[in-house]
Amino acid sequence: MRAELLVLRKWPAAWALLLIMPAATLLPYYVVSYVFYLTVTPAEYALLGSPAQNLPALLPSQFVIVALTPLPYTTAAFVVLGAAMAGGDWGRGTIGTSLLAGPGRVRTGAGQALALAMAVAASVVATFAASAAASLLIRTLEAHAVNPVYGAMPTAWVIARGLGVGLLVALAYGMMGLALGTVCRSAAGAIAAALAWTVLIEPNVLNLGQQAGGLALKVADFFPVSSAVTVASLFGSPGGGAGSQMYLAVRPAAAAWSLAAYTAGFVTLTLFLLHRRDITAQRDRRHRRSGRVRPAIAPRSAAGTVPVQARADGVLASLRAELLVMRHRPAVWALIAATPVSVLVGSYVRDYVYYRTAATGLTVGVNGAQVLAAMLPRQYLTGALSGFSSDSGFYGPTVFFLLGALIAGTDWGRGTIRTALVQGPGRLQARIGQDLAVLAAAAVSVVLTFSLAAAASAVVAAGLAGSAPPQAGSFPVPAHLAAAVAGALVLALACTAIGLALGTVLRSATKAVGAVLLWAVVIVPNLDNVGTQFHGALLKLYEVLPDASMNAVVNLYNTTVTPVPGTQILPPSWDGVQVAPALAFAVLALYVLVFLAVPAVITARRSIT
Repeated sequence: MRAELLVLRKWPAAWALLLIMPAATLLPYYVVSYVFYLTVTPAEYALLGSPAQNLPALLPSQFVIVALTPLPYTTAAFVVLGAAMAGGDWGRGTIGTSLLAGPGRVRTGAGQALALAMAVAASVVATFAASAAASLLIRTLEAHAVNPVYGAMPTAWVIARGLGVGLLVALAYGMMGLALGTVCRSAAGAIAAALAWTVLIEPNVLNLGQQAGGLALKVADFFPVSSAVTVASLFGSPGGGAGSQMYLAVRPAAAAWSLAAYTAGFVTLTLFLLHRRDITAQRDRRHRRSGRVRPAIAPRSAAGTVPVQARADGVLASLRAELLVMRHRPAVWALIAATPVSVLVGSYVRDYVYYRTAATGLTVGVNGAQVLAAMLPRQYLTGALSGFSSDSGFYGPTVFFLLGALIAGTDWGRGTIRTALVQGPGRLQARIGQDLAVLAAAAVSVVLTFSLAAAASAVVAAGLAGSAPPQAGSFPVPAHLAAAVAGALVLALACTAIGLALGTVLRSATKAVGAVLLWAVVIVPNLDNVGTQFHGALLKLYEVLPDASMNAVVNLYNTTVTPVPGTQILPPSWDGVQVAPALAFAVLALYVLVFLAVPAVITARRSIT
């Protein structure tokens, strides 16, 4: 345990992942909310609430509720940390070094699990401490307007129960990550599986179960997220409302025992695999699989320069080798499929269930006609582009950030970039070949997304067209389709290029993933919240960030003026600040060029020894 804690303490990626929950609580619920409290105008009271309505949620009496509010939605950080710890050990072979150092297998695994438990517990405690400190500071600053009832601290028993809830959820998901890393034997594969589970599978299963009821609800109740939502909602919602208690998936006591059982089950699975698995044979298989295809060595002229044709051949050889490596990596396939599957499930499968259960489902206010219209070909581009939005269930851009970060970070972290560079092509040719392979994977994901969305829309139109106006069954004109696909491509390529640059700069897939999650979970939501309040120079600065341009691309053909209940179709204003489409294309294209140049320059000049 002491050895693992030492590793965690010196591991920047671990710090980034453990800071996600405190930051996701402090920034939106205190910093941004306090800014809105100070700047809200009477014209905005109907939308944002008056200062008197917003102040109670910022005060000490509510700090336990606020600290627990983002908990079910920040569990990805704990799963990824556990997956990176165990998967990295198996992928690099350091698990063998740990076992040779002395302790038995079970004791070594138990020590790692205890270290992870202490780390996630520290993250939960830091969240509560930051929430309490922020609420006390705001109480001091706004002493003249504070109602003593809202300004009082909760009792020690309430704080202790809140900490217990936070620890239950964090431990269950941390140990899930540890088990995934042990099963996958790879940090990249385990991280991809962890993200797919926490931000794609669980939310959709929970939404479908709560809407459809019956057997679907019973299945959803067995998932850890149902228990996490239940225990995190027990204390109420910020401001004293009951919004977070509209639905408790399972009984509180059963939820607590369920989370404890998941924790014990994941730890048991991890220790069992560690005890039974042949580590030496796995290392030999890993070495055989990790070999790269030897590219053709470029011939040099008498002057020592590489001819133009030879340079092109070197790029193609590197491209073929990288595609071969990527083809055998399950994590890459998972990330390529993430956005198409997210759109198919979120915009069609789930919406179809909402449409069929609009009158009988558990979710109140679902308009069947609106949901059907959102699935038909007329809204096809809106549905497909929603998968690339920050409001999508998987946060579309994150997939492409991760794709680039995992490929580049893994090469530098494992040292396989050295193997690639000594086999033939020059550094720049090898870099260009790898980048082209990763960009091609991102493009495949975009094409699959639009293809699956088109097929699903056509199926819905064929089966349910009689329930909607005939004009809703026609697809958009080819020019609109081409513009939408081009926008999604430039968005995906920009995000992938940024991920490639992050992985190259940080020389570690896990560090790059931590940085991406901080951006996606903490920074982007707050930028979207406060971006509409920017003016002057701040607004101009925000408009050159990728967020505003991505919002413009996602809403390129979003004609929806009101939210469609039960769907991912939102009105354009819900995506924050936007810029003109031409400017958005230009800004994202510039990001592609700049962030492809960064790893190229670093690869050409960095010492690889």
